[in-house]
Amino acid sequence: MKKILLIPTIAAIFFFSCKREHSASNISPSGKKYKVSFNVKNFTQQQSTFSVGKKVYALPSDTVTNLPSYLDLLYYVAYNNVDRAMNPPQIQDSTMANMGMITDSLPAGNYRMYFVAGKKGLALNSYGVLGEAAFGYGPAGWQDTFWGTTGNVTVGNANINKDITLNRVVTKIELQILDNIPANADSLKITIQYDDAIMFFDKGYLGPGSTSPAAVVAIKIPDAAKGHPLTIDKIFGNTLDPVTVDILCKNASGTVLGHAIVNNVLGGQNTKVVIAGNLFNSGNPSSSPQSFTVKVDTAWNNTPLHSGF
Repeated sequence: MKKILLIPTIAAIFFFSCKREHSASNISPSGKKYKVSFNVKNFTQQQSTFSVGKKVYALPSDTVTNLPSYLDLLYYVAYNNVDRAMNPPQIQDSTMANMGMITDSLPAGNYRMYFVAGKKGLALNSYGVLGEAAFGYGPAGWQDTFWGTTGNVTVGNANINKDITLNRVVTKIELQILDNIPANADSLKITIQYDDAIMFFDKGYLGPGSTSPAAVVAIKIPDAAKGHPLTIDKIFGNTLDPVTVDILCKNASGTVLGHAIVNNVLGGQNTKVVIAGNLFNSGNPSSSPQSFTVKVDTAWNNTPLHSGF
């Protein structure tokens, strides 16, 4: 898979550039301003309860009914018609009673407003120029994240009040090991090649072929999980490129007990990909990886569509 060499550089400076100075063109002009208000509506997408690398035997489903009940941070920035930020980002967190209600004051003109909401650790990079702005979680990896924009908004001679719906911009890869975990199993490692470290603020995704190093889930298998099937999931940012998922289980001595490689796994924004199969039923797992099937759930909770690999 093609990789862009600039991405590690961007990632390296990503979480240290929020305090960057900007030119005077980023500052709101003087003169009469008008109130603009935005209400981030309840999300329409459904989400599963994520185990985030921990053992689960079931994944109950529910609907996100209000933003602060599920997400921790919300960012808002308004850009003018030359893609310059009018003011520093407004940042809200779930401790605020008015989370999801955005109020700004802007002079007459044409604007586009952008919003991104997610879990703790979500951060913006340099926000001043729209083409440079991006968001992500850094080395911690992706968590559930929603993004939205107003499109073009004209501020004239009256106040504006708009409702905004944010959409999920990540996918979830869910691994279902259908056979029982052996009693001597010690560790499980899932490697996903390759993930996106950041997404563009103006698009809600990074772009095809622009990827960063693999996302890895590594767990020590608890005794309670042994003798049972196991389900593990990972939120993933690469929603445009097919990825390879490598599943490896070892005992305490490092002997491979089960191995599977699943190629060409393609999800999408607000999509759950279920990888399911038996991991421990071959004579030589290290040289003969198991065959898993892939199910793509395009609405995250609808009946999965089957795609064999």
